[in-house]
Amino acid sequence: MTGETVMGVVEQHRAPADHVYLLVNGLAECAFDHPLSVPSLIRSLGDAAVTRVLRPDLGHAPDRCPALVQLARPGQAVPQHYLTLSADYAARDLAYNERYICGWLFSPHPLDVIAPHIAARCSTTAASDKQISPWFEPLRLELLFATMRTQAGQLLGPVRLWLLPLSWEGYTIVRSTSSSDASGLPQDARESQQLAPVINRFLAVWRQALRQPPRFAPWRWTGASVLPTYAAAHGFHLIRDARRLGLRNSRDLIALSLYRVLMHPHLPQHPDIRHLIAQASAGKLDLQSHFSSSYSEAHWRRIVADLPRAKDYS
Repeated sequence: MTGETVMGVVEQHRAPADHVYLLVNGLAECAFDHPLSVPSLIRSLGDAAVTRVLRPDLGHAPDRCPALVQLARPGQAVPQHYLTLSADYAARDLAYNERYICGWLFSPHPLDVIAPHIAARCSTTAASDKQISPWFEPLRLELLFATMRTQAGQLLGPVRLWLLPLSWEGYTIVRSTSSSDASGLPQDARESQQLAPVINRFLAVWRQALRQPPRFAPWRWTGASVLPTYAAAHGFHLIRDARRLGLRNSRDLIALSLYRVLMHPHLPQHPDIRHLIAQASAGKLDLQSHFSSSYSEAHWRRIVADLPRAKDYS
């Protein structure tokens, strides 16, 4: 993303009554003296322009909670300086476990309406294991959008439009829908929130592997973006499939998923790989170590040749 990209969205999609907000993650790193740090934003924009989103699990530590920053009121121009800084930061964010820039929000409602709504939705988007979900984090909202499509707009409520940076360097616009009922969150969506931490680690491993891929890796991504389009959705499907095959250890989940995006998406269909999955599920084998130490290029070529043609990563 670039500042020009964000400015283009502002110019094209902002309504006359909209405030423009920036949402940043209090758990992510941002140097104290950086212009986008919360203290810096308070100094430059004023106390009244910044409020904390008191997520339920961090109410005791407000400084670690997300901050909602009003960049412009209705009728006010958005300072391009902040759009450029935040877009650049979002592009660098992809390499970090916790991403600082959560998105740019447009709404006719003030800070004291938006912030409590975002905090309350952490409970209504609870994962399958009942843990609250910081659904506003970029990967989590991307997963909700991947599993719910336009119905994800039900989560936004008073946020009319959310410009979301994606895991593969692109962006999408999530629009609020007329219905704000999230009580019927699909099971897939809740499962995506439960699996978000391991999906996040998988995407990091995938990006790293593409910097120095094996010599034989027929399915490695070679496009212009850091990861393929819909990388997070692929990650969800691959990790969920690995769990359904019996794997539970995150190292095994990531290893199988990684080799599927490097060697062949249909790896679990091969009897040799099925046997290894069964052993790993029983705790008798570490998939990553076994693949690294026991599978030569010739071995992988033979397995890939035995598999049917695939159309995509998941």
